[in-house]
Amino acid sequence: MFDPSAVKGHQYRTVTRPTTAEAIEAVLRPHERRCQVAFEVGTQAQWIARIVRPLAAEMQVANPSRIPWLFRDGRKNDRHDARKLATLLYLNQLPTVHLPAANISAWRALINHRRTLIKRRTMIKNQVRSILRAFGIRCPHRSCWTQKGIAWLRSLGFDEVRLLMMHSLLDALCFMNEQIDDVEAQLDRIARRQPNVALLRTIPGIGPRTAEAIVAFADGANRFPDRKRFASYFGMTPTEDSSGLFQRHGHISKRGPSVVRWVLTEAAHRVIARCPALRTFFDRIHRGKKDRYKKAIIATGRKVLTICYGMMRDQTVFDANKVMRTAA
Repeated sequence: MFDPSAVKGHQYRTVTRPTTAEAIEAVLRPHERRCQVAFEVGTQAQWIARIVRPLAAEMQVANPSRIPWLFRDGRKNDRHDARKLATLLYLNQLPTVHLPAANISAWRALINHRRTLIKRRTMIKNQVRSILRAFGIRCPHRSCWTQKGIAWLRSLGFDEVRLLMMHSLLDALCFMNEQIDDVEAQLDRIARRQPNVALLRTIPGIGPRTAEAIVAFADGANRFPDRKRFASYFGMTPTEDSSGLFQRHGHISKRGPSVVRWVLTEAAHRVIARCPALRTFFDRIHRGKKDRYKKAIIATGRKVLTICYGMMRDQTVFDANKVMRTAA
């Protein structure tokens, strides 16, 4: 925050304050809503925004990953960072990020929490598989994780140490399943209040978890100018390294919320099995070559994402005929 009158002969001043609501309010309140405030996005962004909004004329949330390279001079501390933010704010060149409403932020946090629980459950299952593999045991049932499969796992006889490990892992697995069920029940309650979730579920193969992730992290299709910018926000567009007549596209950028790319990749496998139009698009990219399968799945996920953008923007249900015309 620039304050030319604060110190004679200087354009700015820096002060260090504890990160508390009282300290932030003490800095901003004397300016009586005449100041501009900028801070970097982070885990405390929503909390800081609630304090700053009533006390500032303008608030901007900076994206530190897009600060111009000119300011990356190898020095990083609170004073230098504050000066850089203030300079870019003064020049109206601050790269900003969208800060959603508090309820949308909580929804996003719950979606990410579910992903964390899924990863923990997968780790437990892999540890169980490791014990079975050590003894050369194969599951006689369709799956180890059904009720019959869990009962079979508990009935196995191992040495004292492996038996303790197996029962501990199975108890943890049951507890993790209960936690995931509770989180998904809450997500379902939130999704029922979001019309766009039901709208996106009209796409064959798109379930509630994929639809809610896209809706929550998009936070409105109208804030994106076109479908390319929408896909870029989720990191589903290829990087580019071009010069003159030479043009080269690389892997997708993987910027933005990774949880959306995760659910989209999983959903792409179901979509190509249930939607002939998108299966046609997948086959056109795949060309029957094994080394192009992953590329075709990612391209299908991006195609689904751009379809979701058009559906939310125009508030229309999925039209397979329209997709087939563009996919052929």
